[in-house]
Amino acid sequence: MRKGEKADLILVLVWPIIASIISIILEELEVVNSNFFISIVLFLGLPAIYLSFRNRHFVIKSLIPAILICPVMIIIEYIGYYSLAWSFPSSIFPIEIFGVVIIEVIFWVFFNVYYVIIFYESFLDHHITYKLWNPKLKYFLIGILLLFSIFSFFVFNKINLNIPYFYLLFGLILFALPIGLQLINYSNTKKVIIKMLKASAYFFYLSFIYEIIALRYGWWSFPSSTYIGWLEIFGVRFPLEELIWWILLFAFAVMVYYEYFEDDEK
Repeated sequence: MRKGEKADLILVLVWPIIASIISIILEELEVVNSNFFISIVLFLGLPAIYLSFRNRHFVIKSLIPAILICPVMIIIEYIGYYSLAWSFPSSIFPIEIFGVVIIEVIFWVFFNVYYVIIFYESFLDHHITYKLWNPKLKYFLIGILLLFSIFSFFVFNKINLNIPYFYLLFGLILFALPIGLQLINYSNTKKVIIKMLKASAYFFYLSFIYEIIALRYGWWSFPSSTYIGWLEIFGVRFPLEELIWWILLFAFAVMVYYEYFEDDEK
């Protein structure tokens, strides 16, 4: 490990526990009430910002995919809202995108993706690239523009976007498919996959703790009846899709996209 890297790793390993304790204290003392935004800052923002100061040469590389994912999240959240796939409390911000998507969700996906990549680069990949633009990114951008154009057409024409089992469907397309393709190419990307699995283990731990605290204090909920199943643990209940797509596979999927579109798959 590089100088100071072990101390950084210890800090981020204990941070979910610290963030949980702070959250419980704030909620129990009623300093805040179901504040989704504060949870994003505590669980994702602060450790991501810390690693950014410690590893400044990875910041721009991590920012690019985190910014690019935001319009995709607008689409997912809009459809998820009308499909009742999940629900968030009222926003602390006065603006909602398309009258539905709260600003907190954009912060949430930004810091989720940014934290995954800055963690991956800081502790596992250590790949400094001075050429930040990968030609493959243009295909990702074209895909986003095309997808957002189709979505905008649906929105402005008030076409019903209530999709049963939406959480399952979007996870299969956006997570399972790219991860499956990565695993098919296992012999050529074995070292990369091992690094991804190590990072995914940390984010499973972080996301699981975050989930339990979030559901306990109402930072989000799952009102739909169209899930493949439920898991009940530590007094909270959430759908199997949440366990599979966010807690288990989200970080791995982010790294798959990152390696293919922006990094070198080495």
